[in-house]
Amino acid sequence: MRADRIGYKNTDCYIYTEVNVSNILKESNKLLPDIIIIDSVQTLISPYIDSTPGSISQVKECTGELQRYAKETNIPIFIIGHITKDGGIAGPKLLEHIVDVVLQFEGDQHYAYRILRTLKNRFGSTDEIGIYAMDVKGLREISNPSELLISPNDDHLSGSAVAASVEGLRPLLIETQALVSPAIYGTPQRSATGFDTRRMSMLLAVLEKRCGLPFGQNDVF
Repeated sequence: MRADRIGYKNTDCYIYTEVNVSNILKESNKLLPDIIIIDSVQTLISPYIDSTPGSISQVKECTGELQRYAKETNIPIFIIGHITKDGGIAGPKLLEHIVDVVLQFEGDQHYAYRILRTLKNRFGSTDEIGIYAMDVKGLREISNPSELLISPNDDHLSGSAVAASVEGLRPLLIETQALVSPAIYGTPQRSATGFDTRRMSMLLAVLEKRCGLPFGQNDVF
């Protein structure tokens, strides 16, 4: 249903509903695909291990079998693993040690943009990122991320500053927006999104000490 919704017309994409690793590899030997995607490794079982799916022994054995198969056949295998609410890989940490590359696909439920980060790469840099937009047709590559990270208004508004940053080989223009208002509840509030709150407090202290700006009586967002 999802393929029909996004208009995906590819006759070379095969879906195999199987959790037994041995059966998956046997089918792969018949098909010899260009790429294999496993979703997810916590649901796989190996006939050589007598334990429940998702256990440490099952994940270790299944991932090891997939790795050996990938090395022998030169077929790249993408293994999808669940993550925790904190963003870490769920289950055993050994999954990161077995694979060659660890990619994290992250996003915010309030925004349509997704970021692909490299946390580990045995064969290249981990400083590269990919930025995508989620729309009705699926994921769409954002070739110029700076268009999303800065507001389109040309007005010289107070509290807005644009700076250049580098992620790997990609330069990005990032806009920081700040709002300062009198504290009406007595204790000033300090709130930041996408910025270290402790660093913001330090910058405010420097501005108040050196520039005489009364941030101690204002809310800063």
